[in-house]
Order: sequence, then structure tokens, then C-alpha cells
Amino acid sequence: MSSKFSSAVAALALASAGLTLSLSSHSTDIASAPIAGGWSAAPLQDENVKKAAQFALTAQENQSHTSFKLLAIKHARQQVVTGTNYSMNLMIQTEGKRRLVIAEVWAKLDGSLQLTRWHWV
Repeated sequence: MSSKFSSAVAALALASAGLTLSLSSHSTDIASAPIAGGWSAAPLQDENVKKAAQFALTAQENQSHTSFKLLAIKHARQQVVTGTNYSMNLMIQTEGKRRLVIAEVWAKLDGSLQLTRWHWV
């Protein structure tokens, strides 16, 4: 096994534990380095996050024939794929009750959106 491959395997193992690997004279914080195809935090005020959140509500309203009001986006992250996936924790109001939901929306390269997950918490 090559030393580069061994270093990469060790780095991956340490990253999953949230630790830092010292390579040569430089230290790399692997836990904070972006990973291609990995999830990263998305700003709650980002227009694309807001658009994805509103789309999720509208899509679920159409599917369930129930009305929802978006109260807050509590957490959001994004993943670059063929387009962008948005995973959001949304506080909504439905039937007079506040509820938390995890919604995932795929923003496709053609600009269209698709609700891929709706999970009540």
C-alpha cells in the first residue's frame, strides 16, 4: 500500500472522529475541510434556501391537501450534486399547531425543484 494511500485512509478515519492529522510540517483540520459531494452549512437567509423551504411547503400542501405556514427555518445545509440538495429543519404551523419538519429539496440544473423528503419530527 502506498504511503499516500495510507495517509488518506488515516486522514479519513481521523476525520470521522473529528480529529486533526498532522502531515509533514503542516496541520490540516480535516473536520472543517469541504468534502466534494458532502453536506455543508447553508445560511438561513440565503435566497435559495428560502426558495427551497417555500417550495417544500407548497409541494407538501398539494400532496396532503393541508395548508402550512412557514414560521422559521431553524437549520439548513446544502450538498452540491447534479444541482444542489437542500436539507432544512422547518418550524411550521398547521391546523393551529406548531410542528417541526425535516424537508429536503433537490434544485436541479434546469432550475426546477423537487421535494425529495418530508419527515415530521
